[in-house]
Amino acid sequence: MDDDYPQSRAEQDVFRRIALFEEGSGTVGPAWLGAGAGLALGIVLTVVAIAATPAMWALALSLDSPILPKLAFAGTAALLGATAVYWKRQRLAAHCQRAQQLLGSADGDQRQRALTELILNARRGRAEHARIAQALTAYLRRPPHDQPGEAGRRQVAFSILADQSLSVAAKQKLDLSGAVLAGIRGGSAELPGAILRGADLTGANLARANLERADLRDARIDGANFNGARLLGTVLEGKPRVARPLDELS
Repeated sequence: MDDDYPQSRAEQDVFRRIALFEEGSGTVGPAWLGAGAGLALGIVLTVVAIAATPAMWALALSLDSPILPKLAFAGTAALLGATAVYWKRQRLAAHCQRAQQLLGSADGDQRQRALTELILNARRGRAEHARIAQALTAYLRRPPHDQPGEAGRRQVAFSILADQSLSVAAKQKLDLSGAVLAGIRGGSAELPGAILRGADLTGANLARANLERADLRDARIDGANFNGARLLGTVLEGKPRVARPLDELS
């Protein structure tokens, strides 16, 4: 049993690392995910997995050892698991990359399709949450298109950022500086630490929103609703503010 203990710990570490990679915990993800180099690496990994699996078992069965079959089984499971997880991440990353490109399109239908793809990706796992947040904030920082339905699309993008669709780690210091968010509906939004410097929040509904430590310097807040909002440490006109309704501070 003592001989098996180090092996057990090693197996646990391998599968833990695979799980962390699949979740994308605490990282935006390697730059090659979703790109040509990532596709090439995935093909190499698949070929290695296909070739190595029978070779590992053949070697294990040819030697008279009770431990080697266990090692072969653990190694095969880890290799095949890593390959499957890699392709899942590659698929998510490729879809996210494509959605980012569509979000910059001048065609409203393409932007709508991009938002749908980003919502689906967010629900499939946390691996691309940080890149999704970056794509949405970049979209909202751009001047709105003068097209039918654009206000609704921007509302959807803001809602994805403000609700529980994305992990907390992916939403650290969201950069919405200069974003046109006039009339946006963000009741109970979770945007602690968001950078809203110079943003247009005219008539926005941010009642009960969590805006603690947010940067609202030079933001336009005429007619905005901050009733019940959490504003501890919120910066307005260059100074941190205590947790009081923002209309009392303006």
